[in-house]
Amino acid sequence: MITGRENYRRAIEFRGPDYLPLSFGCMFGWLYEKNEAKVAKIQEIAKRFRNDIVGAGCWFGGTQPVAENSVRRWKDEWGTGWEDDGHGAKTEIYPMEEGYHLLEGRAFPDAEAPGRWDWPKKVAADRGDRYFQGSVWFTLFERLWMLRGFNNMLMDPYVDPANFFRLRDKVLEVNLSMIDKWIELGADGVYFSDDWGCQRGLLMNPDDWRKFYKPAYAAMFDRARRGGLHVWMHLCGDVSAIVEDLIDIGLSVLNPVQPQAMDVRQLSRDFGGKVCFWGGVDVQGTLVRGTAGEIRKEIDDLVQLFGRFNGGYIGGTSHSIMPETPLDNIITMYETFLDYL
Repeated sequence: MITGRENYRRAIEFRGPDYLPLSFGCMFGWLYEKNEAKVAKIQEIAKRFRNDIVGAGCWFGGTQPVAENSVRRWKDEWGTGWEDDGHGAKTEIYPMEEGYHLLEGRAFPDAEAPGRWDWPKKVAADRGDRYFQGSVWFTLFERLWMLRGFNNMLMDPYVDPANFFRLRDKVLEVNLSMIDKWIELGADGVYFSDDWGCQRGLLMNPDDWRKFYKPAYAAMFDRARRGGLHVWMHLCGDVSAIVEDLIDIGLSVLNPVQPQAMDVRQLSRDFGGKVCFWGGVDVQGTLVRGTAGEIRKEIDDLVQLFGRFNGGYIGGTSHSIMPETPLDNIITMYETFLDYL
């Protein structure tokens, strides 16, 4: 039998994997339904899945969190302020919100700072025959609006393009250094993330995206591909308008594939066999309210739509499993995917 690493590579490169690679999980702590027996059953099924992929991040830490009135607050190395009230971390301070004069003399994180790569090096050393995936999280658009504020970043390319490009390229420089480190560590792929879509379309005109952002993604994707890495990218919402652009500049794997935002059949017709799709099981609808038969049919359809190109599909959900999801539906999903191993 081939290794898990090779099976992933075959699926991504349309070279006939021996079985369907799977990558998803469940955060049981935030589910509303509490049933120890059902949770145990899901965990037992999960043990039968193949342990074929291992991921590592390279995070930009910062100040130690300070708790006040059940809310934890801290700043990361970029200067962005965060808060967590127990329902997930959210940004609240944007260090360059007041203007681009704050860019002058501003120090950016050192991608090769001492200790930053200690954990990724350990993961790389312990990978065995698994596919090793690095990451450059909050890649570009997200990092930019975390510095300038969301509304500012939507406007900056139009009202102050010169400074926008200066800041964009500063972030790009850090990212390219990180990609070089993943290449050095022998990663198989690198996972980028930028949420460019909402439920109804792209957050900006696609032609403007091509002008302001595509060149930077092209530089990162090219650096990764030249180093032998697959290019994975997380893009929430409806990004169908730029999928072809992303493929043209080197995208290997698209995640999460949200069926209530994009037409999965249209994606298969237009891009099947050109990019590997990861995800698609509808966490907004089918997993929450669907019957067992509907869940099984949706998974079978996804495998057929995306995996019929001698590969091209990695099983998973359209995003995180929602708190209101019944445990029985999660069991059905796990059992159905088990049939494809």
